[in-house]
Amino acid sequence: MPELTAMSLDAVPLQPLPLCEGVSSRLIETRDLTFHILESGATPDRDRPLIILLHGFPEIAYSWRRVLPQLAAAGFHAVAPDQRGFGRTTGWDTRAYEDVDLATFSMTELVRDIVVLVHALGYRSVQCVAGHDCGAMTAATCALMRPDFFHSVVLMSHPFNGSPTLPFNTANEGTAEEQRAAAATGGGGGAEGSATASAVHEALAQRGRKHYKWYYSTAQAGPDMSSLALDDMRHFLRGYFHLKSGSWPGNQPRPLKGWTADEIVQMPGYYIMPLDATMPEAVARDMKNEPSQGQSSQSWLPDDELDVYAGEYVRTGFQGGLNWYRVRTAPNSRYTRDYDTFAGKKIECPCAFVSGKQDWGIYQVPGALDKMSSGAVCSDFRVLRLLDGVGHWVPQESPNEVVQTIIELTKGLDQ
Repeated sequence: MPELTAMSLDAVPLQPLPLCEGVSSRLIETRDLTFHILESGATPDRDRPLIILLHGFPEIAYSWRRVLPQLAAAGFHAVAPDQRGFGRTTGWDTRAYEDVDLATFSMTELVRDIVVLVHALGYRSVQCVAGHDCGAMTAATCALMRPDFFHSVVLMSHPFNGSPTLPFNTANEGTAEEQRAAAATGGGGGAEGSATASAVHEALAQRGRKHYKWYYSTAQAGPDMSSLALDDMRHFLRGYFHLKSGSWPGNQPRPLKGWTADEIVQMPGYYIMPLDATMPEAVARDMKNEPSQGQSSQSWLPDDELDVYAGEYVRTGFQGGLNWYRVRTAPNSRYTRDYDTFAGKKIECPCAFVSGKQDWGIYQVPGALDKMSSGAVCSDFRVLRLLDGVGHWVPQESPNEVVQTIIELTKGLDQ
């Protein structure tokens, strides 16, 4: 796929999105980005509590299409933006893989995006920020950094693993070698760019496998996925959405004992990929013997709705979203060092977690969900809901339960 530029993204004619009654689309200009949002329940006086909904990968604001009108019916103003790097939001760094400024995709920058958008909408606080998949990382960081601004948080599919853990007491104890090891493995939420992570990847490679996050951080991932023609994109995304859903019988997740190659290699091929495969090839391998060929997922993602995703990703490619993974997996976490400011801090505002029982995502960071539910990383954890027959895409597969969770969590909060 040719290199994207701000001009090329703006130049492509946009087709209207197939939205249900009560959901509208508009562009919001800010100093950095022009946000594309979907919203429901807006009023001229802005007298309804604001809910912000943050999508995951490879998704867009459209993933909240069934949640938005239900929240509006419950008395909220619900807003789902295309986040930086995704969909119809423009103004982010679209330069080539080698030239893009990854600092603009840091967690602090993503939180800033949402704070700026909220102010542009005419609000000074958010009743609830809800995030799915990598959007849950943004939502959790919003709540961690600004509990005064984000009054509650609902996470889906990606539990909060805690704020950074920094090397401690290394000035007084341990050998120089131990101090260097501690410094290498310190960092937020699992040290994804650490020396420990490198050892795990080497062990996976010896087994003929690789972790999807590190594949997503490579230079070839964008072209592998973005160069697909429209029909091939439909086929790829149908398989990708299906395999990670409750509609695929191969999803029987269980807690992992630790973040080691022996443990994580148990996850399906869309997480721990064949070493020689692109992501479209990894999906095709598992779909080859899938009897339904993804047809069972059409109950929650019919073809006309799938076409929205296919059309958007043919237009934009995937590199904007893939830059998020590059930030998290960069050696020594150099793009997440500002996050160290919050080392040891818990999420203080009321918190909930909702996901599908068939979602491997809740276990891919071993122990993270237990940390949330036990209060180890959240001071006020209130709701845990795991849904039978539901996989990774809970806002699409089970929107009613998502709405119920948000309403339950926000009940009684100060407006």
